[in-house]
Amino acid sequence: MSRNQLTLQERQAIRNSLNATRERRKLQTLKVFELKVNCHQTSKDIYDKFNFYFTQAKWIRNEMIYLSKSGQDIFKYNYLDHKNVMHLDKDRNQIFNIITLPSYLHRGIIQQVKQDIKNLSSSKKHGNKTGALKYKSECRCIPIISGGVKIKNNNTITIPGFSKLKVYGLRQITSLDNYELANANIVKKASGIYIHISVCISKESRQLTYKSVGLDFGIKDNIVTSDGEKFNCNVQESEYLKYLQRQLHKKQKGSKRYYKLLNQIQKEYEHIANKKNDACNKLMHYLLTTYDTIYFQDEQISNWKKRKKKKRFNFGKVIQNSYLGRIKAKLVSLENVRSFKIDKWQPTTKLCPECGTLNALTLNDRIYSCACGYECDRDIHAARNVKYIGVVKRNECLEQASAETLPSCFVKCFNKTKSSQRSENEDSNL
Repeated sequence: MSRNQLTLQERQAIRNSLNATRERRKLQTLKVFELKVNCHQTSKDIYDKFNFYFTQAKWIRNEMIYLSKSGQDIFKYNYLDHKNVMHLDKDRNQIFNIITLPSYLHRGIIQQVKQDIKNLSSSKKHGNKTGALKYKSECRCIPIISGGVKIKNNNTITIPGFSKLKVYGLRQITSLDNYELANANIVKKASGIYIHISVCISKESRQLTYKSVGLDFGIKDNIVTSDGEKFNCNVQESEYLKYLQRQLHKKQKGSKRYYKLLNQIQKEYEHIANKKNDACNKLMHYLLTTYDTIYFQDEQISNWKKRKKKKRFNFGKVIQNSYLGRIKAKLVSLENVRSFKIDKWQPTTKLCPECGTLNALTLNDRIYSCACGYECDRDIHAARNVKYIGVVKRNECLEQASAETLPSCFVKCFNKTKSSQRSENEDSNL
């Protein structure tokens, strides 16, 4: 039934349902839970079915990109009219296959491609350099639209195409008091098949601590707080991974042993990534529960890798083994809510908070000292300056008096800025 065939009462009922959902979502927060398909209670036929679904998802996505590049309007693409898709074999010959994906999965893939095109268009409008969607040699994620996932018991779920799927980790959802299942994703990794389920749960009230902190990102001490705490964010590569890479180099490309080693290496990288994500989440949880506001600088961490190796400084390897980028990404996502970012050109390391003098330092100088008599640990000094500058900039944005205890030079800077803004307003009124 099309939208034009709906009666007035049915349209009003749909409108009321959407409004009720929007009001309910205002009191909820979204969390994503990762469930792993139980490999011990899942047959090989089910895994083969999963792999065939991923292959069909690749066919659908590549056909949509092909039609888009051919000049057709991709937003009129309907899954009912494209049950027979074209793809190429290894000899670049055209082959037509019938899609047997469930409609929930088929529509989810179509919506994902359309959303990707919208995101690229939006990014281009903001002045960013964007390309076009590219063909995929492998698809590792199939979206499931809302309503496609149901929980049967503490270890079994139902998704389109699989009525009784045994999974690990379902108790982390069923143990919640009130929750609503939203959309989901079927994800293929080296270690198995995973189901990522988005769940809407009630927001928890948080008790304010009335404390703020500044963070300084660095190489020797990865994260230093303005309170003097130092955190090491390095997760080293395992010796087993280095052994597998040496063995892979000896094998002939294309052999069974080669692909087996490649899969083992992917599993090991996945394990390292999980360790980084776990450590990152624990550190962020500590910071967000201890402080109300977090100030940080817009450090270009990716550029640290490009720095040339000089003597004993090898920044690229240190950054590769750290999760500083993950920390920064989470802080950016909380910007203007729980975190505040200052410009990367602010002289947080050179600036003396007492007299305002800019003193040059080398990487070997671990103690900051000024002619006015001020001395402090280099990283703690930089973290405190990040906090002070962040407080000033944030108060300028909010146009209110600072509640923080600032050094004299920052107080003068804040008062000077406020007076200049006041004079500008008076001139504009005249």
